[in-house]
Amino acid sequence: MKTRVIEILFLLISSTCIYADHPVRHVEQVVIWGRKFDGHTHSYIHYGFHRAFQHLGYKTHWIDIDSEGNIKDNLANIDFANSLFIIQAFDNNLPIRDDSFYIIHNLEETKYQSLKENGHCIALQVYTHDCLDRKETKLDNCMYYDIKQPVIYLPWATDLLPHEIEANKRRILDIKKEHVATFVGCIYGESFGNQIQIDSFKRACTENKIEFKQEGACSTSMEDNIRCVQKALLAPAIQGEWQCQQGYIPCRIFKNISYGAMPITNSKTVWELFDKKIIYNPNPYQLGLEAIQHLKTWNMEVQYKLMDLVKEKHTYLNRIETLFQFFEMVSEYKQKQG
Repeated sequence: MKTRVIEILFLLISSTCIYADHPVRHVEQVVIWGRKFDGHTHSYIHYGFHRAFQHLGYKTHWIDIDSEGNIKDNLANIDFANSLFIIQAFDNNLPIRDDSFYIIHNLEETKYQSLKENGHCIALQVYTHDCLDRKETKLDNCMYYDIKQPVIYLPWATDLLPHEIEANKRRILDIKKEHVATFVGCIYGESFGNQIQIDSFKRACTENKIEFKQEGACSTSMEDNIRCVQKALLAPAIQGEWQCQQGYIPCRIFKNISYGAMPITNSKTVWELFDKKIIYNPNPYQLGLEAIQHLKTWNMEVQYKLMDLVKEKHTYLNRIETLFQFFEMVSEYKQKQG
């Protein structure tokens, strides 16, 4: 019963929430602990959080950590008092402070137990269908939580801010398209890879005399990635079989829509998240053929509605607000538990 009451409270909370004075909203700074552009997916997630927190006016540090967990930056002049830490995978030499808050991802959680007990630490995991197997409490589409752990499961988001998405709605009208299909991201084989799916989509493009290009997300700037997506006839968000089966939602689909591209996916979960309003086929070859056909009928009214949906629900500003609200939920829960 208590969990249900908390769930209802969460759904009623808006950005001007009833817990607006919760201390997590008034930290002195945000510290993102790890992974600057090293090609790992999480470096782009950190980039999105970094841009969003800065936009919100928080003093924000991004501490660079290499693939072995070694700190690459000089921390001597940073006072970590009253901070919000966002940490992924490595927490070597991380300051553990009672006056700070922690969002941890893929870390051994025992060392954070005392912080969890006083409501200063939550775990963040990306949404997959495992949430359904564990019967976690649903918050929204592809958003679940367990208040007792406490852990929250969210999809990632676009790296753009709402006003930048709005500006793209005007910009894409004047962009001259190139006769290419551009995939931004990594292509790789093995059991977790997307090589087979990409090759199938590429074959559909080649048969229709559309050149297929790959752009590495880490080899160019965000601005260059946006231009590549905007200039392409097709900009698919193709996933491997394992990701599709698990219901993993890539940040690429949010980015491509926010950049102004016609959305193309081979993931049923992604298709359903966007109310079945985007181009979907589980067979990447057929998906390519259908996407090419949609070029003749796709209109800006549909595109703008999808861009508005991302602007309103799937930016890192949205994710930050949800995380803040979850901290508030945890605090309320612990007070009720006595």
